Amino acid sequence: MRWSTTRPRLRLLILPLWLPAAILVVTAIRFATLSAGEEPGGIPSAVAMVALMVLFAWIAAFPLTLAVAFLHRRVRVLAYVCGVLLAPLTVYGAVIGGLFGPVGVVLYPLVLSLPAWIVLGITVLVQRRRSNMRPAESA
Repeated sequence: MRWSTTRPRLRLLILPLWLPAAILVVTAIRFATLSAGEEPGGIPSAVAMVALMVLFAWIAAFPLTLAVAFLHRRVRVLAYVCGVLLAPLTVYGAVIGGLFGPVGVVLYPLVLSLPAWIVLGITVLVQRRRSNMRPAESA
């Protein structure tokens, strides 16, 4: 594969890692005082749970990441606003969704990414309307 085709694919796989990283930070801050050695199973079970959480959180980060990436191509300011406002909500939504298992980890961020998709849809409609009006105005 050429680098020009590999780079966007690699970027698409790496960008959604923001959600697992943020969840790990929130989890470390929240549960820093607990020791994994006291539970039955101890550290191996904790590592397995963290690995599953990272996998499902990575999958859950795709909708918001794609919406903000598409929005960034059109209107950068709106992309930054959506990212700054929705990313923390998505992190805490995924943490709360973790109480309901892997399905909750995926569903909460999916629902919380809907505002970014709505903004993207409105932006596309407005830009289409403007591009359709310009030729008529110049004629």
